[in-house]
Amino acid sequence: MAGGGVLSGGVVFAIAAALWMLYLIPTWRRRSEFIATERNAVRLQQTLRILAETSEVPQEIRVEATSRSVAEQQRVLKKHRLEQAAIAKAEAEALARKLKAESRRLSAEATAAALARSRRRARLATTIVLLASLVVAGVGGMQFATAGTWGILAAAAASSVSCIALLGRMARVTRRVSRVAVSAPLSASTPQSSALVEYEADVVPDSTWTPVPLPRPLHLSQGSAAASAIAEAEAHERLRAAALAEAMAQRAAELAPPIATLPAREAPAATSAAAPAAVEDAPAVDSRFARMGVIDEAEIAANDLVRRRRMAG
Repeated sequence: MAGGGVLSGGVVFAIAAALWMLYLIPTWRRRSEFIATERNAVRLQQTLRILAETSEVPQEIRVEATSRSVAEQQRVLKKHRLEQAAIAKAEAEALARKLKAESRRLSAEATAAALARSRRRARLATTIVLLASLVVAGVGGMQFATAGTWGILAAAAASSVSCIALLGRMARVTRRVSRVAVSAPLSASTPQSSALVEYEADVVPDSTWTPVPLPRPLHLSQGSAAASAIAEAEAHERLRAAALAEAMAQRAAELAPPIATLPAREAPAATSAAAPAAVEDAPAVDSRFARMGVIDEAEIAANDLVRRRRMAG
């Protein structure tokens, strides 16, 4: 009994140890797999961080890109400055031309005003001389009527004619100057073409490709030489086939054995003449055994023609 108790106690202990091992081994394996997975994740994170650090753009490349952008900006700024300088130069030239034209206009106006004043003074003086000449002519006329002296009258008349001629010439000059003065503001009011005007280039339409239709085949066009040639060839083939069939039928009729015919009974007088002709005109009956074993050259030619057509097609 004591030995049995010890044995049963050992068996129970062994069973408990086995159950404990069955529980601990899967747990230990799962824990080891979890630890291995966690270590792999940490290693992967470290690798990704190292790759990210090594894949960053170096400072040299950044400096090069920055210097390139600065050079590009400087080039654009220089181009803009050149354009602004050209525009300023053109504006300065236009302003200089405008000032020069304005000074010319002012000088011309001053000269015209001085000439107008001198013309007015000359016209006034000529008018005064004309009036004086008329008065003297009146006095000379009175002296010529009373005393018979005509010298004063002649001098006054000559002076009056000269003054009238001078006044007419001055009037013509004044009208001409007034016409020039009227046309000058009109020409000045018309806008002058600026040197900064940019004319648009003529728009050249894009050359578009137009598909050229392909010509129809000659054998499909009606009335063409190819169509007539094909029709002629087909007609020739049909005639040849008809001639071949006729020759074969004639040869079969020649090789067919003669068929015995019974003599016709005597008919009345009205049909006696027509009966022999009907017997003579009756065609011979073609036998299906008449051409057995006989090979005709026309048939060989037809077979060759069919074979050539198959090879060509």
